[in-house]
Amino acid sequence: MAVDALPDARLLVDAQERVLLLTKPSTRYPRGIAGNELEATEITLLETRPSLKITGRIAIAGQRVVEGISPIWADLNGDGQREIIVTVSDSEQGAQVVVYSESGERLAVGPVVGRGNRWRHQIAVAPFGVNAELELAEVLTPHIGGIAGFYRLDGDSLDLMAQQDGVTSHPIRSRNLDMGLADDLDGHGQPELVVFDQQFQEVRALRRTESGAELAWQTPVGGKAVTNLASVSLGGRITLGVGREDGVLRIWLAP
Repeated sequence: MAVDALPDARLLVDAQERVLLLTKPSTRYPRGIAGNELEATEITLLETRPSLKITGRIAIAGQRVVEGISPIWADLNGDGQREIIVTVSDSEQGAQVVVYSESGERLAVGPVVGRGNRWRHQIAVAPFGVNAELELAEVLTPHIGGIAGFYRLDGDSLDLMAQQDGVTSHPIRSRNLDMGLADDLDGHGQPELVVFDQQFQEVRALRRTESGAELAWQTPVGGKAVTNLASVSLGGRITLGVGREDGVLRIWLAP
């Protein structure tokens, strides 16, 4: 089926084998901060059973684009239905997180940066809150003094609950958008946002607290990290891995 997919779009698949992806690439905001000048101007939802068909399209109006290779497809409001979360950008206001329903209704928006050429790297939706509240984690301007932010849905807005500076999750002009993740790696029962210091020399894990966010733990990479972060279960214990610039794969075993 011809859907005019973004060339390197990541295909998201749910339990019903539906497929969500970014489509209709354009150069109308040719900044290239995430690796190339093509960015999507549409989000497409497909069914694959009992037959392949398009069930929804969400068009990004005006001169705005989706800056990234995939949405986040997660239940952000806890109602049992998935929302579609994207970072939408243009040359005037910069980046803004927008939450859509699967039917294409715009449900909520986060704050805009307020100027062009500024990006927000959305990373994960998880129960980051101290009482397991669902929150969206992002890193604002990861290339120029990155600030991790935790946002919670309140009506039609995404409200900032906590932030922590001095981190990054993306090297400039790289198509690797997986240098951040969410997982409970220290076994405390609450997921951490796992990212890097600004030099990619140290892994840093941030945990939400009642009053904001704190550094839960940190560990040196032993060089410069250049690959995605990966978290898997190995023998019942969680492991974390990243590839270094010198060709070494560094693996940590959680306690």
